[in-house]
Amino acid sequence: MLRLSSALPLALAATLGAACTDDDPKVTPPTWQTLVGASWSLDPGEERTSQLSVSSVAEDVAITAIRPIAPRGTHHTLLVQGDAGLQSTNIIYASGVGTSELQFPPGVAMRLDAGTLLGLQLHIYNNSDEVLTGESGIEIQTIDRALVEHEVDLFLPGPKDLALPPGASTARGTCTVTSAQTVFALFPHMHQYGRHLKTTLTIGGVPQVLHDAAYSFDHQAIETFTPIQLNPGDTITTECGFDNTSSATVTYGESSDTEMCYSILFRYPDDGVEFCED
Repeated sequence: MLRLSSALPLALAATLGAACTDDDPKVTPPTWQTLVGASWSLDPGEERTSQLSVSSVAEDVAITAIRPIAPRGTHHTLLVQGDAGLQSTNIIYASGVGTSELQFPPGVAMRLDAGTLLGLQLHIYNNSDEVLTGESGIEIQTIDRALVEHEVDLFLPGPKDLALPPGASTARGTCTVTSAQTVFALFPHMHQYGRHLKTTLTIGGVPQVLHDAAYSFDHQAIETFTPIQLNPGDTITTECGFDNTSSATVTYGESSDTEMCYSILFRYPDDGVEFCED
């Protein structure tokens, strides 16, 4: 079940903070609260790519900041809304190894209504010689729902038809924007053979490189930037460089021994549908 406590809206807290001292009992800074969590235990060498636990939201909430609870053994975490299964239109948060917290822009939040089903999907892997236990999940900060101007969503552009031969190779995918959207954060995501990821937005026919850097499986940070407006006809291109050190062709999948190539983008407004088509 959702475990929430009330928190003062960030905008109001900032206003009060400017006029009051830190000792003023009227000032309540935003606090982190556990949204969902799941305990697990893995034997040496054991891997689970899709451990799923389902809970329901106990009360209406507007999320303005989010971060993973990711002890050792947590490969990636997905938060899914509803009970329609793991589809890109249902994923509302994703994190990997080393992902830090994400603060949404002012007036932007993820609203969840009381009774909404949430699926916490964990990919967990124990590469040690001992039994590994932990509790993984999601923590949030909240604001007053009346302060929400735009609802946030998550989108996963990138190629899925991966077939990576041994050695170096590159995968590339482009989608075309179909409705006006604003993007404000990027989560580059690959697996252990990933070496480099590049994300390019082509806006009004002009390419704009959003991200172009080496990739580290052990440090998958979310990058925030000044919100960028995308309009119908603009494109998002994701290009991934791999070094397949195995002796077999590596394909798309959730296991650490398979691969992904995603420019995961946080965007608003949430219209409930994909906004970029391959």
